[in-house]
Amino acid sequence: MTERFPEPHSRPSLSEAEIECAVWLLLDQGISPDSKGNFLTALHRRGETAEELAGFAKVLLRDAVRPEIRRSSETPLLELCGTGGDRAGFLNISTAAMFVAAGAGARVVKHGNRAVSSRSGSADVLESLGISLHLKPSLVGEVLERAGCVFLLAPDFHPTVAAVAPLRRSLAAQGQMTIFNLLGPLLNPAYPECQLTGINRPEMLSLYAKAMGLLGRHAAWAVHGEGLHDGGGVDELSITGPSRVVSVRGSDPDELEEFTISPADLGFEPVYTPERLLGGDALANASRISSILSDQEDGAALDMILLNAAAALHVAGMTSSLPEAVGLARESISSGRSLRSLELLREASEAAAR
Repeated sequence: MTERFPEPHSRPSLSEAEIECAVWLLLDQGISPDSKGNFLTALHRRGETAEELAGFAKVLLRDAVRPEIRRSSETPLLELCGTGGDRAGFLNISTAAMFVAAGAGARVVKHGNRAVSSRSGSADVLESLGISLHLKPSLVGEVLERAGCVFLLAPDFHPTVAAVAPLRRSLAAQGQMTIFNLLGPLLNPAYPECQLTGINRPEMLSLYAKAMGLLGRHAAWAVHGEGLHDGGGVDELSITGPSRVVSVRGSDPDELEEFTISPADLGFEPVYTPERLLGGDALANASRISSILSDQEDGAALDMILLNAAAALHVAGMTSSLPEAVGLARESISSGRSLRSLELLREASEAAAR
């Protein structure tokens, strides 16, 4: 069989037909890994476009397992996650923020996987918190209604994507990034209406926000936190410095708004020693998250979790301002509802496990 991938350099963006062909060839076990790797490398070096990010996601989502979830116009589905890859080694901020948002009344459907570039991925820390990861798709909605949040383990809902896992590992071992390093947050099979996504590469913020708009998100923020000692940043809103945000809202993905969030403006004391935000392995992170949700720890990690939970609540339309959302997030913890959401997810996921 002749291996003919669409040529990434031939135009500003691959067409829908070319994207569909590329995905089909990438999933074809008869195509050589070298040909696949050359295509993915060329695409990344040229620079993925918003249309390509959304297009790849759409094609891969066609073969995804769709969880059964009741939709609600009053309380839309919310996703909060990051692309990963910032290598900052922080605590699992978005995972902890999921429980805070759920405790405040949001309906959070988080889609993720085990660690790739960190010691503890979202799946790892949730498993250490006693949460069953392998849910029957028909029972996902029941878990969500009971706990206010639910976690979808990526391999369970994207069986076809497993075909490229060996290739991704091989390229990663060579230090080569690909479009698959960016696709994870776009592949939520629940099709959430609202989304907060942390981006590890600030130059991708506008492209990523547009891609979320092209996928039909009603409201979405692409965010990047700055202020680390080494000049780098993190794939979430940060209290170590200002955070850059590009938002998209409504039906026009080209209508983007760019702004900056300063932690001090929201009542958070800026942290100049990021070491206070560092996490450990899954067990250590689970223990610390439990402590924070139990309202037994204050300081930098709590503030960063509150900031991200507040942003997610605001994106979901639950508040009219970000300061109001910070208050709602604080009350979620102080009232015990964040911890209760964790406990309910533990109980409900165990009952719905495969």
